[in-house]
Amino acid sequence: MGKNRGKVPGFRILILLFVFATAAIFTFLKTNRPLPVFWFLAPLSGKTVVIDPGHGGIDGGAYHSDGTLEKHINLSVAFRLKAVLEKNGAKVVLTRTKDESLDYKNNKSKSRHKRDLIARADIINEVNPDIYLSLHVNAEKNSPAARGPMVFYYRSSPESRRLAELIQARLEEAYKSAGQSVRQRSPYPNSTLFLLCNTTPPGVVIELGFMTNAEDRRLLRNADFQNKLASAIAHALREYF
Repeated sequence: MGKNRGKVPGFRILILLFVFATAAIFTFLKTNRPLPVFWFLAPLSGKTVVIDPGHGGIDGGAYHSDGTLEKHINLSVAFRLKAVLEKNGAKVVLTRTKDESLDYKNNKSKSRHKRDLIARADIINEVNPDIYLSLHVNAEKNSPAARGPMVFYYRSSPESRRLAELIQARLEEAYKSAGQSVRQRSPYPNSTLFLLCNTTPPGVVIELGFMTNAEDRRLLRNADFQNKLASAIAHALREYF
């Protein structure tokens, strides 16, 4: 009798799994949508994301006298974010995978900086992802107290605004969980940033923090915090989709 009683819970679990699977299959056949169990395992399955690590090569971006360069932080966070998004089922394309500027990819301008930006916009438009994320680090030399993340979106894109709001909120939570107080910010509408104005898919420019703030800079150089930022952005994308 003891052995028989021990088998009952396992049998009930099998029955519950069978009922769940049957309901899921019925839902799929009725709505032609992915099975809920598949969404749970890979919530970003079928989504394509372009990650643009800003600057690179001759263009170091924002910097500090201690040797910290924005271009390295951008690429490091991009790799970590790529790994998290792929674990969630997304297809991820990076505009650059090494320390290089992209100006060599076209001759559409006499300005090296402009050619670099054009190359990034071209990649995004050619891939035509569901969304794109351009990663940067902010700087405010005249205000070293300025700190925390800032997310920019194209003011004429409601989808970009919704994405920006979700990412802004999650990044602020990441800073707070690391013990860094941040000023509550709303995403910033912008119609002048080149990338936002010259790309078709929804997307945002993410300023991960301030190079010119000592505490932000300390966090941004930390591998664990970079992982925290990547996880925060991935969380926002799951909410977005």
